[in-house]
Amino acid sequence: MPLATYASPSQRIGRIKGTILRHAVRVATLEMSGEVYPQPVKSGDTVIFRQVVPFGATAASPNTFNTTAAAHLIQEGFTPAAESISVLDTTVQVQKYGALYGYTERQKNLGEDDLPAWMEEQLGERLGLVRELIYIGALQGGTNRFFNGGTTRATTSQPVTLNLINRMTRNMAGNHASFVRKILPASDKVGTGAIQAAYLAFGHTDLQQDIEQIPGYIAKKDYGTMTSCHEMEIGAVGSVRFILSPTMPRFSDAGAAIAGTTNLSTTGTLADVYQLFVVAKDGWGHTKFRGLDAFKYKHLPVDAVDKSDPTGERGYVSATFYDAGVVTNHGWCCICDVTASSLLG
Repeated sequence: MPLATYASPSQRIGRIKGTILRHAVRVATLEMSGEVYPQPVKSGDTVIFRQVVPFGATAASPNTFNTTAAAHLIQEGFTPAAESISVLDTTVQVQKYGALYGYTERQKNLGEDDLPAWMEEQLGERLGLVRELIYIGALQGGTNRFFNGGTTRATTSQPVTLNLINRMTRNMAGNHASFVRKILPASDKVGTGAIQAAYLAFGHTDLQQDIEQIPGYIAKKDYGTMTSCHEMEIGAVGSVRFILSPTMPRFSDAGAAIAGTTNLSTTGTLADVYQLFVVAKDGWGHTKFRGLDAFKYKHLPVDAVDKSDPTGERGYVSATFYDAGVVTNHGWCCICDVTASSLLG
């Protein structure tokens, strides 16, 4: 992408300058639910998470364990045989992300708009979106999959239904999943805030009308004493609270044929498919390196002269951060492919 110059964006001198309009800003959703795993710096870029597998379970099925009381009886005069424990390791590699904007000295000194300030604001919003996409990618790697109305994405044919929600909650309960009780508040402060216990579901805003039609749906405004956990939360069904965002995944024409259905389709042939993520406590998270997880902003103004720019012709605004998302327990996250109703009259 070229640098901002005096000619681009074009100046508005000689015309009536209108108000600088508001622009689209993403709202972080997923990061509120993930566990934060602090890591030491200067220890490499690969993090290995380790969890103890319960007695009677295996590393392949860490959430399902069977044993009996009889197996733990101690006979008089006999010492029981000593046993060991099993562990399950999850590996993730931390990556560095960033973006860079540039502008010229002429634009800075003769241009009418404060582009460097706008660039700083845009960097925060842009990399906030990148962070959300990192976490979406992490959850998409989950193996606990559901396809409503089908067995693959290509055969997905139904929107979010009560039956789907019941299947997911039964699955996670059977995997000994715990409700989310604390979240990261939407602020720049460190720490968690308490919420009423529930599973949290994250999906696209196109799913809202179908969710609101589910029997037993309770709108956020009707929560009573229960407080909302996010500004994008719309309501709850049973033990699942729904938070929607237009950033969540949507796949055009990826589902089953829409003939005989009311499913939304981009081209009118195959259903558009949306991913819904339902997470429990400790199901997924992201790494945190002291001081490295936050965005690091740098502004090199045009008067920062050096041998690569001896006459001070260019200025730069940049931001970087380190992060990595990871599903640490696949049985405590559900990844669901669903359709959305077209809402045609």
